[in-house]
Amino acid sequence: MMKLHMQERAIEEVKLAIKPFYQKRDITKEEYKEILRKAVQKVCHSKSGEINPVKVANLVKAYVDKYKHARKHKKEETGQIQQADAPKDSQTPM
Repeated sequence: MMKLHMQERAIEEVKLAIKPFYQKRDITKEEYKEILRKAVQKVCHSKSGEINPVKVANLVKAYVDKYKHARKHKKEETGQIQQADAPKDSQTPM
């Protein structure tokens, strides 16, 4: 019973911390779900056994930054691949 109560509280804290990022469209719905899942698991398995809202907010911010960074690099890689596949205009000197 205690474990379930702690998990529910962790979920609420993480949702509270992640909500502003989702509302500003910093993260997608899929990223929201994934961050929520990972952050709740990490908070629940912490050795201290307490839920510190400041630490939860920092954890969520770190996850959001990580996902934004990964998305940015993923776009750059796909852009470079598309540029490499595109036919190059050959300029012949006249």
